Amino acid sequence: MRFRLRRRGVDHGFVTPVPRETAWERSEPVPLPGIVPTVPTAAVSRLLDRLRAGDDLAPLLPFRVLGTSQNVADPLEIQKVQVTDDQYIKVNWLSTHPGDGSMRLRFGYGAEILDDWKDDPVGARGSERLFDRVFPVSRAVTRNRRLIGEIRRRIGGRPRFVQRILYSNSPGGGALFHHDFVPGQAGVVYAQLAGSTGWLTLPKRELRRFAKDLDNGRLINHTGAFTRRLAAEGWFFILRPGDAILLPSFSWERVAWHSVFTIGRARNVALSFGIAKETRHRN
Repeated sequence: MRFRLRRRGVDHGFVTPVPRETAWERSEPVPLPGIVPTVPTAAVSRLLDRLRAGDDLAPLLPFRVLGTSQNVADPLEIQKVQVTDDQYIKVNWLSTHPGDGSMRLRFGYGAEILDDWKDDPVGARGSERLFDRVFPVSRAVTRNRRLIGEIRRRIGGRPRFVQRILYSNSPGGGALFHHDFVPGQAGVVYAQLAGSTGWLTLPKRELRRFAKDLDNGRLINHTGAFTRRLAAEGWFFILRPGDAILLPSFSWERVAWHSVFTIGRARNVALSFGIAKETRHRN
């Protein structure tokens, strides 16, 4: 099946997924089709639509918060909700492209520029429980025995799901090439709950075969011929509702880079959780 990829005003043309065997230990993406149970997302979509329309998140939450703020120097930041002294929710656009309603809600703990989630894991679990309270659909990942088993087999222990994000990409939206390496994490799990996304994802070493300069954003993000070449090499994957993908991130060099496109004419809903090895406590 062919898919036409458009993102932020650029038409990348038609691509067709090419089957490819991948391996976690080679820092390659691992698609897991059909591993996520079907969950209702209508309430999530309604909340997101209200945020897109300009509503304040705070009164939509099932609890009181300390306050809200906005970093006016960041054109992507919509709002930061301070839930407690050390727990917050950040609401961001994914781009400033006209008409792109792609957004994310990231739940954090402590200082944004520090690794408080890692240095204070007991305290950081509060933000993880907060995500579960606001978005019970998180159980599709956190209580998914099959998925946990797949991850456990690869990281050598029970996973803890950290730095949790809810994504919703709009038609014509998505994410440019980037990676998610964070010291202390083994990778990221992305679970598609509603709608579909197309992924260009491959190890950094492979991406460098096609683009020597990964800072050349025009080439790797906005050139259809480049997109189609990666797809022809087997690095394009489709995620439909119920699918997940594991993105390993062992180091700055051994990490899966990825670029995302919205497939279809509907906004989608997905979860993106960092993967850390559990120590003493459970989710």
